[in-house]
Parts: sequence; C-alpha cells; structure tokens
Amino acid sequence: MDEAGIRRCRPLLGTFVEIAAPAGTERAIEAAYAEIGRLHALMSFHDEGSDLAALRRSPPGETVAVDPATVEVLALAGEMFVLSDGLFDVTIGVELVEHHFLPRPVGVEAHPGRGTGRDIVIVDTGHVRCDAPLLIDLGGIAKGYAVDRAVRVLADAGVTSAIVNAGGDLRVLGDRAETIHLREADGSIAFSVEIADAALASSGDADLVRSGHDGAISPYIGRDRRPIDVGEAVSIVADRCVVADALTKVVLADPVRGAMLASRFGAEVIACPSRRCAA
Repeated sequence: MDEAGIRRCRPLLGTFVEIAAPAGTERAIEAAYAEIGRLHALMSFHDEGSDLAALRRSPPGETVAVDPATVEVLALAGEMFVLSDGLFDVTIGVELVEHHFLPRPVGVEAHPGRGTGRDIVIVDTGHVRCDAPLLIDLGGIAKGYAVDRAVRVLADAGVTSAIVNAGGDLRVLGDRAETIHLREADGSIAFSVEIADAALASSGDADLVRSGHDGAISPYIGRDRRPIDVGEAVSIVADRCVVADALTKVVLADPVRGAMLASRFGAEVIACPSRRCAA
C-alpha cells in the first residue's frame, strides 16, 4: 500500500483491525469499521444481545429470527461441516467452555447437550433453528467474513485498492500485488507471499495453549471433538477471507483432508517451515 495513503487501526473482533487505503477515503473506511462493529455484535459469543446468545437461549426446535449476515455465516459453516466430514464444527463451544477458552454463558448448564453442526437448520434468510441444545462459537469463521464485508463496503464506496487486516486474517482489494510477511511465534519473518485481489488467513495455537489434566491443550478441535496436537500453524490463500479462515481449522485438524477441501474451493495451503507462522 502506498505510504501516502491512510492507515487506521481499531480493536474489534477480539484483535486489532487495520485498514489501509488511498488518501481521501476516510468516509469509506469509517463505513467499513461500522460494518465490522455491527457484525462483531451480531456474532459475539460473549454478548448476551448477540444472535448467538438468542440461539442458545431458545429451546431446541424453536425458530429464531437472526440477521441475514448470521444466516449466511451459519450456512457456510454448515457447508464446511458436511464437506469436512464434521471437522469444521461451530458447535464446539461446549468443549471451549469446558477447557476454559471461553467463559460459561449465563444460564448454561455445566454439561449442556452436545449437538453438532448438523443440528443447525437454516429456515430462511432471516431465521435459524437448532434441533439440539448448542453452544455455537463462530470464532473460526466470522472474522474472515467480517473482513470480506469490510472490503465490500470499501469497494461499493468506490475504493479501488485497500488492505483489511484483522489480526492475520486479511484481504487485498485491487489488482496491485501486496507483500504479506508470515511470521514465526517470536515475531521474526518466516517467509513472504505476494497476493492481489485475494485473501489470506492464518491460524495457530502458539499463544493460545492452556494446561489441562493431560498436559497442554489447544483451542482447536479435531476428530472426535478432541483438541489437536499443540504447536501447529497454517496459512491459506483464497478468493474470500471467510473461506480461508474456515479452511485453516480443517487443515490443522487433518492436513490431508484439509488440502483436498482447499483445492475444492480453489484455495492454496501455504506451508510454513516451522508450522508456527502467523500473518
């Protein structure tokens, strides 16, 4: 991005979101941040006013009105659940609460039901039904979706080049190639990649591991809803950040199946030498 352009950074989505765009695009940047903030509120696990809170409060089988954006994310999550043979499952909130990666929501039992992604039913563009008690966490996909929506807001406002970076999940708007540096856990640069009009997402647990009864525990859940081996990381390039974001979790859980699924979406898995890089 041209050094004469604008760079703004704000705390959102559980990280810092930076937007870089040409000079004179301040209003478009503000609109992009407003959209990110709106999506953050809708899909927050923590906010009792969010769509996710409404879904977990509702009895199983009851249709719940939610924002169309939430429906869109849940629909893609459902597609990923099926295509990954259940490896990508946004109902892992139960496990994340049990392992203390997420706080226990108010009114949620110590051992709530363990439904899966197949229990989330998209009724229409504004309604969802859960056929089992669920704790839905969209932390593995919503950040990428918010980046895509921010880029759409910028493009709709006439911005032709920009970078939206949400803590390593990023997307480049425009045909100009941008150099993205992939870093080791200690901050050193592992290698760099150039992307244009595309997205890159990175996931890793180097700074997220907790101690458990059986040793170190990762927040990423794999086969049989067990935490994956700690110390893993992956980066993926795709046309949309929401796709790249979701695919990183599948690759972490099962590199072979994840690579096959990435190919199906036209995405590329970037191998990190130490497998501990982040953008």
